Amino acid sequence: MKAKRTDRLASQVIREISDIIRRKLSDPRLEWVTITRVDVSPDMRDTKIFIRTLDSGEKQESTFEALRHASGFIKRELGNRLKWRVVPNLSFFRDEQAEQTENVLRIITELNQGGKTPDGGTEAGT
Repeated sequence: MKAKRTDRLASQVIREISDIIRRKLSDPRLEWVTITRVDVSPDMRDTKIFIRTLDSGEKQESTFEALRHASGFIKRELGNRLKWRVVPNLSFFRDEQAEQTENVLRIITELNQGGKTPDGGTEAGT
């Protein structure tokens, strides 16, 4: 029963925070941010927000810095929109699960193409 509730709340948080980032924040570092999933703690006091960006390296770190900087504003906006008794603390994380999924899909695609790598060679080096 509680799992369904936290799943429903997580969906709501994804929608609202995505909208806040897109419509209320004008930071150019947040242009290519996608929220892939949200984990809400059972007591609903903490949320882990998993983010995916098109940037890498220093630019990606800059994106997370912008999110940390805006987290107070995002939390306040979220509270105004959701009308919850307690607005959860927000923590932003890089979604490595999505990258792992992409790697597995790439490997499967390569195997289905007869072991050819994206550069046209084969995995055996021929």
